[in-house]
Amino acid sequence: MKIFAVCLLLSMSSFAVADVLVVNIFKSMPGKNQLTLQYGQEAKAILSKLGANITLGVDMDGRLHLARSFNNWAAWAKFGKALQANGEWTAFLKKINKSPSAVLEDNYMMNTPVPGEVGAVYQVFIFEPVMGRAGDLLRSAMQAKAMHEKAGASVSISIDQLQKLHYVTSYDSWDDWAKVQDTPNPEFQAFMKKQGEDPKAKLVKVYTATSM
Repeated sequence: MKIFAVCLLLSMSSFAVADVLVVNIFKSMPGKNQLTLQYGQEAKAILSKLGANITLGVDMDGRLHLARSFNNWAAWAKFGKALQANGEWTAFLKKINKSPSAVLEDNYMMNTPVPGEVGAVYQVFIFEPVMGRAGDLLRSAMQAKAMHEKAGASVSISIDQLQKLHYVTSYDSWDDWAKVQDTPNPEFQAFMKKQGEDPKAKLVKVYTATSM
């Protein structure tokens, strides 16, 4: 799957070296939302000291998103070795295994050919491309990105290990998110109508979350 993502990058000459993004999504056990968030904050502190850029988010269903980003695959591999040898992380894993608060519901490993800022509010739209049209989907996502950023959002685009495209829109606040939703966007509506006439993908998941 990594080869697929690299081929997409090479096909778009304007792209720089892609970031690597790993996202784990945890669903809390009944009554353990606060403990899950506490564990997430502890994990963030440990992982940050080892050199990863960490983002925590909680979606509308109460699931915790733990995202780790790296400048390249070499940085990701180096981090993995350091993590395995880290005593603080080993002790943390023993603690949460003894008193678990959540189960891992989703796990994504992605190349990010088009990075963007992560604001206080973000939405993730996950698209599964029609067979043979992954490149067309990526080009359409780039067109949508320009429209959304003109409307006030920050946008990043990632491709996971199953070839799905993750389109992430970020906002500084819920007020900013609401303003974009309430403002008519004829350009984007016309764009989506055209996409519907020539579908390149199926929308399979949507997450709306708040960064912690």
